[in-house]
Amino acid sequence: MSLIINVNYHNFSSSAQQAFARAVNTWQNTLDSPVTVNVEAYWGVNLGGQLTAMCIPNGIINFGKGIVNTWYTSALADKLVGLDLQPGCPDMSVFFDSINFKWFSGTTNPPLNEYDIESIALHELCHGFGFLGLFWVSITRGYYGNNNLIGVIPPAAKQLLTFALPDLNNYPSVYGRNIVNNSFEYLTNPEIFTNGSPELGNYLQDNIIGEQLKFYCLPSTTYRVYVPNPFVPFTSIEHLDPVSFPNSLMEPGIKEGKAIRIVDAPVRAILKALGW
Repeated sequence: MSLIINVNYHNFSSSAQQAFARAVNTWQNTLDSPVTVNVEAYWGVNLGGQLTAMCIPNGIINFGKGIVNTWYTSALADKLVGLDLQPGCPDMSVFFDSINFKWFSGTTNPPLNEYDIESIALHELCHGFGFLGLFWVSITRGYYGNNNLIGVIPPAAKQLLTFALPDLNNYPSVYGRNIVNNSFEYLTNPEIFTNGSPELGNYLQDNIIGEQLKFYCLPSTTYRVYVPNPFVPFTSIEHLDPVSFPNSLMEPGIKEGKAIRIVDAPVRAILKALGW
């Protein structure tokens, strides 16, 4: 079984659409699901700051499969159930800022001052498949499922969404439930870390010497995740550590002049652990 991804393109040039489509083809040959994944792709969105591109997944909770009181991206939830749980709604929206950045649509190495469309499309779609932590830090306190995350989504992207953003209700994501410290304590275990506590905040922004947060794939494999200080919403924890996994698709950001056009083994293992 393979995966079918349907993309609705907005304002893409022919060459940019072809580059995005190559990323789609890679994912179709990597994952499988009986349910089509529907993607809205937007070109020319002013995301602000240093954000070149962004994926906002549609989310669902308590759908009869998986872990209760846990957020799943809708593409993953549909796969687990075997049907489209939200007919008529896209599973994710992907935005590219072509106003503030230069983009490369070819298949060779991109110029040093241009970002590779195919690589970043591949990366952003991965967030839509489940690489989503839903962690948050306010000054010293750490949270998961905090609605302040909704507030930092760029307005230009938010106004284009065709699905409703949920009340996160202090529930973690399935990805977030797999994050552990050196002692293999789960950061989302309320018996160890209180949601909204300084203790959790210390872990989420690398304030504990010698600690290395990891994604734990049962029974015995771990993958170190990216934990900068200060905490960066939608970046911290939601990427692999670039020192431990150089040139991974899910490094914290694919820089200008760089192409990563494959889904590496650690990323595939994490997606499998999530349910793919």
